[in-house]
Amino acid sequence: MNEILKMIENYNQIALYRHVNPDLDAFGSQFGMYWTLKEMFPQKNIILQGKMDSDLLHLYPEYEVNTINKEPILAIVLDTANKERIDGDISICDKILKIDHHIVIDSYGDINVEIENASSCSEIVALMFKELEYKLPIKAAQALYLGIIGDSNRFLYSSTSAKTFEAASYLIDTGINIENLYQSLYLKKKSDLEITKFIYNHYQEDGGVAWYYLSSENLKALNISREQGSNYVNTLANIEEYPVWMAVTQNEVDHNYRVSIRSRSIAINEIANLFHGGGHAYASGATLQSLDELNLLIEKLKEKINERNV
Repeated sequence: MNEILKMIENYNQIALYRHVNPDLDAFGSQFGMYWTLKEMFPQKNIILQGKMDSDLLHLYPEYEVNTINKEPILAIVLDTANKERIDGDISICDKILKIDHHIVIDSYGDINVEIENASSCSEIVALMFKELEYKLPIKAAQALYLGIIGDSNRFLYSSTSAKTFEAASYLIDTGINIENLYQSLYLKKKSDLEITKFIYNHYQEDGGVAWYYLSSENLKALNISREQGSNYVNTLANIEEYPVWMAVTQNEVDHNYRVSIRSRSIAINEIANLFHGGGHAYASGATLQSLDELNLLIEKLKEKINERNV
């Protein structure tokens, strides 16, 4: 941590990156670092990098959109396993600090903090500041807590450890209201019932894999974005007959199909890697160039299920 602090202190301009298609941990670690560094170093130019058009942004307080100036730049890249998935151009930066919890496949930083058994990148960031005995600003602690519960599924995944609860305890001690945070995540509207009904009435299954597909027309009819369509993936969770479940949504903007894959005790990240994606053992994402690829993805997942059953 002393080496990292020295690196941060040497730069007046710090750009904070995370992966494309950000989830709670990507935003949590990015915003957690953002608000903490802004409080620790108010004279520095702290810049959030990446597209800021996600439906998840309503969970976070307003933030500043700072512009990059001509001074040297330190990049801090959070929750991003490989350089290709970074949302933004890091070639403009002079040094790179990578902080991540995925399986190590690309140590692209000048300093790499890579802890594969951490529940989340947000856990790593929280424990880094805990090591300094620094009391985080409330906004930062809220963002990091959301990141931890997002990637650990409320401390239910096997990646949850004593360190995870140590980080959560440290964040709670800042005074965050976890009841409000959970309600902001899980409180539903009446319209959610219609979407859930549609999924239950139209989901498909094959050999232990369950999935639903939302076309652009479906998304418009349900009045939700593509990203929101993916967020209902766990509607099909906890069904004994389906150890793997997925959300498949049409992405008109990029002319492809996004797949959110979840599983119970079956590692699916290597299969996701084959379809332009990746992620965690039991929670990954993939991208299909056409729906013709969906059958191949399902066959690969069925093979994985059958391997476990042998």
